[in-house]
Amino acid sequence: MAKIRVRPNGVIQYDLCVYGVRFRETSGLSATPYNLKKTKAVLKRLNAELALGSFDYKDFFPDSKKVEKFQLLKRAKNPALSTPYFDTFSQEWLTRQTHEWKNSYRINVISILKNYLLPAFGDKIMNTITFKDVQTLRSQLCELTKKDGSRKLSNKRINIILVPLISLLHIAADEHDFPYPLERLKPLREEASDPNPMTQDEVNSFLATVAPQWRDYYLIRFHTGMRSCEVHGLMKDCVDFTHDLIRVRRNWVNGELTDVKTPKSNREIVMTATVKAALQRAVEKTNGQFVFTHPKGFPLDTRYVNKYLWYPTLIKANLAKRRPYETRHTAAVLHLAAHENPLYVSRLLGHSSTRMLYEVYAPYVINAARQDGSAFDAMMQGGQ
Repeated sequence: MAKIRVRPNGVIQYDLCVYGVRFRETSGLSATPYNLKKTKAVLKRLNAELALGSFDYKDFFPDSKKVEKFQLLKRAKNPALSTPYFDTFSQEWLTRQTHEWKNSYRINVISILKNYLLPAFGDKIMNTITFKDVQTLRSQLCELTKKDGSRKLSNKRINIILVPLISLLHIAADEHDFPYPLERLKPLREEASDPNPMTQDEVNSFLATVAPQWRDYYLIRFHTGMRSCEVHGLMKDCVDFTHDLIRVRRNWVNGELTDVKTPKSNREIVMTATVKAALQRAVEKTNGQFVFTHPKGFPLDTRYVNKYLWYPTLIKANLAKRRPYETRHTAAVLHLAAHENPLYVSRLLGHSSTRMLYEVYAPYVINAARQDGSAFDAMMQGGQ
């Protein structure tokens, strides 16, 4: 059980015995009548949880260095628990699942576990994690802010963070025969991320402004709609000048050559004369296997491109700030505005169908192609 005492310096201290081991924690409060009343209320709740066997050290002393000592002691006193702790089970789950994942996804999952899930649930037994616990974590993630006061994590990012937790609880519930606690959990509503493609004039302005050694790189991105990872993973063996084809087969992600994103991403892009000329110049300039490389010779890194090429060029060209991914959206819109067959455009981008073209890009195509009813109006006016 626990009690409070006043130290010689006049500060109130909690004195408790758990699993036969004595723990002492300062309240940080001086022994005034108000503070004594306040700490006695905490003591009453603490003793109640000790009596019920539900006491968790970090619930009362979250910043204490003794939290880990308590958890080790708790586990040693309960070796026969049929359901494992979250940290133990998550490590076993990683070992079992890793072979099914790309390395980039594995790194992302490990980061989520380390930064969000283990701090929240690491010392909890799997079947004690409740719907309320997960709701509380999600609320805390929603409240995280940057230095400027804006939200640190979007709803989409928070939904992604909870994916490994949902998977872990599903598997644990099945393997250890306890009710899955998240049946009622609904994903947060994700904010729409509207495309912001460039106009033809803006593309020309960007290409005229970007450093000459990078003009062909961006010309190919604007003309083909290839993703950053696809362009960075493009190797000479996938550039077929005989048949005028670019074979998209690899991605370069986080310093690693991987397979493409989806089966449809594995595609052939027909070179136009402009793209072919740009690729021929690029291939002639590089000595390695990759078509485009960092100035020091190794494969391009997306962070380097964004920081030193994309955003500085937008500023220099006096163009609105937009994501680097907009080269892909721009390619889609301008191809459709030029009246290319939607099926061809869909295959160019590696989409599974033409549905996205109509749902996402239609309003931008109307503006780019000036298909706003003015042609019909001019015709009718001419007949009067």
